[in-house]
Amino acid sequence: MFDLNYDPIKKEIESEVCKEHGLHPELVPTEEGFGIKACCEPFRKELVEKSGNMIEEQTKKILNETLKDLL
Repeated sequence: MFDLNYDPIKKEIESEVCKEHGLHPELVPTEEGFGIKACCEPFRKELVEKSGNMIEEQTKKILNETLKDLL
């Protein structure tokens, strides 16, 4: 359908630091898009939620631009 730009998501997610362990996560490509490697499950869950929100916003933006172009 359309390709999301994962670069801004990767940059923002990988800049986060675990409050408990002081480590950065890593975004890893998968067939479905990407996965998040983190030092602990609570931190990973937080990042999954944040990345999901970022993807949702980027998708809305792309759809709005596409609809504008069609009309």
